[in-house]
This record gives sequence, structure tokens and C-alpha cells, in this order.
Amino acid sequence: MARKEVTVTCPHEGADKGKRFIITRMSAVDADRWGRHCLQAAAASGGDIPGVVQGGGVAAVAAAGIGIFAAMDPVRMDALIDRLMQCIEMQPDPGNPATRLNWTIAQTQIEEIPTIGWLQSEAFKLHVDFFKGAGRLFSLISLMLGTEESAPVPVSET
Repeated sequence: MARKEVTVTCPHEGADKGKRFIITRMSAVDADRWGRHCLQAAAASGGDIPGVVQGGGVAAVAAAGIGIFAAMDPVRMDALIDRLMQCIEMQPDPGNPATRLNWTIAQTQIEEIPTIGWLQSEAFKLHVDFFKGAGRLFSLISLMLGTEESAPVPVSET
């Protein structure tokens, strides 16, 4: 079975408007490793990640949200974001969907700075959004088992 992928079209006004990108989810092993590295980098930088257990993998990164990168040393942050962006390809010709440019080439075709942040957010969401619904369930189960002292915290949008 193929890993999940989404096709997104740049919505922003400017030179990148309408450009199509395909984002493919990392393998489960790679995503877990990437998530653990994100948490370790944030913790090593002194980042406060409330309610998140270090080493929790991609589920813990989902709980922290994309803001987790703000808590990191810039060099480690860049490496982790670069790894995330490797999941992105550009589809330069929608009439020929088999033609894809890998991230190394695709990034040279991006002309607007907001497009980069938007793509980072879209790739992040693909890797963590499926944990949002499960996060509520885990919080409820923890509450019922007496491992949490307060009501479940609603999951915020990233």
C-alpha cells in the first residue's frame, strides 16, 4: 500500500499562485525518528513543551504543533525542517501528473517567501493531523484512568 500523499495548490497571490505540490508522508519509522529528533532538539534548546514527553515521536510533535521549531537551535531546526521538506515534490504540468520535481529542484522554482512557510505548514499537517482526533481520545482515557488531574485539553489547529 502506498503512503498517503496530498496535492496542494499555492493559494497566495504572487508568482507562486497556482503552483502544484505533492506531499508524501514519511514512512512510519522515518516519521517516528523525525518526531523524536524534533522533541530532542526542542528540549536540548531549553524549549518548554508542556504536556509532551521527550521521545514521544511524531504524536508528541503533533501535540506541540508547528511552533515546536521556534524552541530549537537554528541549526537543528533547519536540519529537521529540511528533512520534512524532502517529502515535497512540485508538479510543474498538471496535464502530465507523472512529471514531478523533487524538493532539491522544486525549491529553485519557488519565488515567494510566504510559499515556503505555507509548504512547511502543509507538510507538517500531513504528518501530524491524524493524531488530533486520537489525542482527544488518549486524554480522555488518561483522565478516566486517573493519570491526568484535569479535563482533556482541546486540540488546537496548527
